[in-house]
Amino acid sequence: MRFMIRQIEEQAKLPDEITLDALGAAVPHAVVKAVVAELGVAEHRRRKVPAEVGLRLSVAMNLFTQDSLDHVLVKLLQGLRFIWPDPTFVPASKGAVCQARYRLGAHPTVALLHRVCQPMATPATPGAFLCRLRLMAIDGSTADVPDTWAKVSVFGRHTGPRGASALPQVQGVYLFACGTHAIVDAGFWPCHTSERVGGLRLLHSVTAGMLLMWDRGVHRVDMARRTRARGAHFLGRVPSPVHFKPRCRLPDGAELAYIYPAEYQRRKSGERLLGRVMAYTFTDPALPGYGERHRLITSWLEVEPSPALELICAYHERWEIEGAIDEIDTHQRLVRHPRRSQKPVGVLQEL
Repeated sequence: MRFMIRQIEEQAKLPDEITLDALGAAVPHAVVKAVVAELGVAEHRRRKVPAEVGLRLSVAMNLFTQDSLDHVLVKLLQGLRFIWPDPTFVPASKGAVCQARYRLGAHPTVALLHRVCQPMATPATPGAFLCRLRLMAIDGSTADVPDTWAKVSVFGRHTGPRGASALPQVQGVYLFACGTHAIVDAGFWPCHTSERVGGLRLLHSVTAGMLLMWDRGVHRVDMARRTRARGAHFLGRVPSPVHFKPRCRLPDGAELAYIYPAEYQRRKSGERLLGRVMAYTFTDPALPGYGERHRLITSWLEVEPSPALELICAYHERWEIEGAIDEIDTHQRLVRHPRRSQKPVGVLQEL
């Protein structure tokens, strides 16, 4: 393989030449430029840290979690120092980098997330599909942020018998692909926000051909109806207080039943949704929940090609999201202190 030294034009501006080649395949330079252009956040005058560089910096700061922001910018410039025609060029100061971040805001990072974070699995990827449907899951997790009055007022703290938590926390809700651990969408809200509310807002990234799985805390008829409106099927665990009136029993042991909204007026108006209910227990005494009766409900009503046993086994692939969140928080960040951002908008940008 032949290599060639990068050529830079004499009139080029250094910010235009900064790239993040390590993530070039996932976050292409052209996509970053397109996001900045579409949102209209480009500056009228050329700065040392323009919007495009600030957006790349928002990604790079999570690769170098132990370094300050100005050092992260220096790392992005290291490859250029050998070929840049002006050796006296001084990178932006730490204050200028921080101003550039907050001038950019969180909307461009959200747009970049939606542009580049797409399902990657193919039908040949193990554990990624059940029959013709792509296995997806929704779950939530909290993240600690630095203790400042601004973040406490925006995100809040959890309280318990011993008092409030040491740090403010953000409630994150993630939509991810089970077979590849790829985060497809994410949203962040104050710590007391229900995962169900976050899940409803992430349904805009759910498309036809998906089987969306969730835990019993997310179970609601609104979640089910909106998932079906997106052209996808759902498979969720049912809370124990919920009762069904079976309409008929299917050959695979499941039962057809309606789910109803919690509000009386909506039930009285006849609002309901037909689903297939499957009950099961664990036969291995070593497994958590052994001897308990678990129930799942799905909108996939056809017994063939999705018998109850296959759906029950597929549902437990939802726990892969716990491993995916741990990979990000523990093994990719490689740092035990909270996020570095001192303002709420910076926290959202960083997350």
